[in-house]
Amino acid sequence: MDMAKLKPRYDRYEWETLVTCVYPEEDRALHTSKSWDGEGFRHFRDPRIVCIEHYLPKSLTIYSGSQQKPAA
Repeated sequence: MDMAKLKPRYDRYEWETLVTCVYPEEDRALHTSKSWDGEGFRHFRDPRIVCIEHYLPKSLTIYSGSQQKPAA
């Protein structure tokens, strides 16, 4: 997958707000003993580390089973 073709998940305002409100991963251990479980926002202080989650669609919905209505 070509990184140049990926569209960022967050616009500039959302990104600045999240980075301001959420501690970087490098500081997580200073504030909690819980590791990141894949839910929510995370970021790294080092700009060379890019989280693939920042490029996933916001409305990623996983459906189980069929989407058809059952027979009456």
